[in-house]
Amino acid sequence: MKFDAVGLFKKRFGSYMEEVSRYMRYMLNDHLLFVLIIGVGAFVYSYSGWVKTLTPVFPAIPLMVILLTAAIAVTTINTLLKRPDAVYLIVQEKAMNQYFKKANIASFWMQIYIFILVLAACMPMYAAVTGFSFSRFFPLLLVMLLIKLWNVYFQWETMKLENTDTTWLFTRVIVSAALLYLVLAFNLIWSIPVALVVLLASYVWMKRKTVGLTIKWEYLIDKEEARMNRFYRLANLFTDVPHLKGTVRRRAYLDFLYRPIPYAKEKSFAYLWSRTFVRTNEFMGLYVRLTVIAFLLLVFVQGFYLNIIFSLLFIYLTGFQFIPMLRHFDGQVMLKLYPIDDHFRRRSFIHFLRILLVAQALLFGIVGIAQNGSIGGVIILGINLAFVAVFTFVYVPYRVKKIYQ
Repeated sequence: MKFDAVGLFKKRFGSYMEEVSRYMRYMLNDHLLFVLIIGVGAFVYSYSGWVKTLTPVFPAIPLMVILLTAAIAVTTINTLLKRPDAVYLIVQEKAMNQYFKKANIASFWMQIYIFILVLAACMPMYAAVTGFSFSRFFPLLLVMLLIKLWNVYFQWETMKLENTDTTWLFTRVIVSAALLYLVLAFNLIWSIPVALVVLLASYVWMKRKTVGLTIKWEYLIDKEEARMNRFYRLANLFTDVPHLKGTVRRRAYLDFLYRPIPYAKEKSFAYLWSRTFVRTNEFMGLYVRLTVIAFLLLVFVQGFYLNIIFSLLFIYLTGFQFIPMLRHFDGQVMLKLYPIDDHFRRRSFIHFLRILLVAQALLFGIVGIAQNGSIGGVIILGINLAFVAVFTFVYVPYRVKKIYQ
């Protein structure tokens, strides 16, 4: 029976899309969509007003180069390989070329929306500063599609090399940034042909460099497992993910955060939640990312009402995405041996979440004081703390009760 590599990819890709769509239904729920709509609306309103204040000296092109390079050069190849493939499919390596071609094409199409959104968002700023018309959007989009395709090809080919490291990523970033600056800053009549020549010449050079090289199966499988694990960690913030392989770190330098917790029977879960937060990458990383993003938005987006909107938005997002943490230990049989009433577990979790949100509220209030003066900042701080109180004393207990019904 002839091995059908294309059929294998179609089957795996169909299963992958089914799994992703199943988790996306939990992730893009009504609550999050409502918050995102408000957040996007506030951002668009603030952004449109900010664009009107720009002058020709604003570095719009360098800023666009940075954003678009990040969106284009950060490339992953969705090989959809599994651990047993290193044993059962290695004998079909030649036939698997068609499989990997399909994987590269699918990876390209699944990632282009990122830089298209970035380019569309940057065009008003670009037109306001440079004086170019919006008609440049489609020629720029065409060139960026080719640069993205080049990045996907280079990423795949360099994974065959023995010295697969950050050197090639650095090379792709530099070339992509240079070509983006070329087409953004200069006349398209000659900048586009120059960009095409560079892409074509580097393509031919890489093709000759990797001719005859075999696939590094173990490396590709490790990369695919790491990619899927990142998605599972994100999905785990909204629902239970059986496939998740969590990672922990000791972080002894943060022991001071839970040392004040008293040594008492009813405080056992308070210590457990605090320890889990500090040592588990997905929860610590989520909290740090949301807090940093909110802090940067509050710093750069001026306005009393916008500060209130973004503060409440990110406090809500943090609290909402931490609620599934309550079931983080449901699969641990040893917890059943704790001679502690489950009431303490839930109460300790709500108290722990309240501390996290109060810390955010205080930080956002300090930014509000710096931007809006003492009176305006205190009002923002008061609104933030009032929201935390309502969220943790009313909404979270309701959600916790619903989870265990």
